Amino acid sequence: MNSKTGIPDSALVAYLIGGPLALLGLVAVFVVDTGSLGAALILGGILFVCTGMLVSAISRR
Repeated sequence: MNSKTGIPDSALVAYLIGGPLALLGLVAVFVVDTGSLGAALILGGILFVCTGMLVSAISRR
């Protein structure tokens, strides 16, 4: 993929996996009422997105 245009593959994968993972954590906290599992899923999703963005920023350099 051209590094000048478009979204990098690593960022796309991070959004496609990390976003729904964090949303699943929100559902687990507020609907199912499993606080520790939901908090772990939320943090995992956020960390997945942040890691993917960091990898894509490094790979663009």
